[in-house]
Amino acid sequence: MIEVDQGDRLCLLDSTPEGWTPGDPGAVLIHGLGGCARAPYVVRVASRLLRLGIRVVRMNLRGAGAGFGLARGIYHAGRTEDVRWVAEWLASAAPGSPLAVVGFSLGANLALKLAAESADRPVEGLDSVLAANPPIDLAACSQHIQRPENRIYDRNFVRLLRAEVARLEAHFPDLEPINLTPVKTLLDFDELYTAPRNGFANATDYYAQSSSGPLIPRIQIPGLVIHAEDDPFIPPDPFRHIVFPATLALELNQSGGHLGYFSRTRWGGNRRWLDARLAAWLAARWGRPNPPG
Repeated sequence: MIEVDQGDRLCLLDSTPEGWTPGDPGAVLIHGLGGCARAPYVVRVASRLLRLGIRVVRMNLRGAGAGFGLARGIYHAGRTEDVRWVAEWLASAAPGSPLAVVGFSLGANLALKLAAESADRPVEGLDSVLAANPPIDLAACSQHIQRPENRIYDRNFVRLLRAEVARLEAHFPDLEPINLTPVKTLLDFDELYTAPRNGFANATDYYAQSSSGPLIPRIQIPGLVIHAEDDPFIPPDPFRHIVFPATLALELNQSGGHLGYFSRTRWGGNRRWLDARLAAWLAARWGRPNPPG
């Protein structure tokens, strides 16, 4: 657990492979909306990276997973300071080690935003950034998920988030309650809860200040962005209107859904293509043997 601001703490899961020493690479993994450090996609990628000899820190975003009850504040798509604290904690524990920040969905937006911000405020040891299905234009995402074919996902997220708020308010009864009865969509939730809880004027302001898309051209470190045309949450068009730096590769796939990418044939020893692709990129970046599976 590490101290952050406002009396809050973050809960991290730190896994160190046998034989690892400072100077060997490390990675910070960031989960998505409604997830935690024990989300299956995070655990699978962490397992692959450990087999590459990479130290892995899986962070629970503020108040998520095992971090519930440690923070009165909540995480959101632009709260990069929390990721910075974790990356700097790992850098202090692993002096001289190259570090990667690897994000999934909302966590991928955080990873890209931090990478862009590090051009002006460097993060010690930050070597590369990997982002899977990042919501780089939050306003476009809020519209996309309200399309008729995607509304079931919108409703599911709203149910999950309302339950999380109720749990948080029960744990911290002195928090001023916010009436979420009118909330029907993620846009409503961000307008009535996320924005006011975090000092934004409204959802539009939150989306504008927190989207990583406009910041991507500022990224100076190498990296990989993976997205799918058929993602039900995140539309592909914003990716086509951004000039990606030469060192930041974009792989826009026809299919894969949202963090799915289940291959009909084995790739890298597994049908979980995304897991294998992320591990293969870091193995190549750091010259690590990449065992299949």
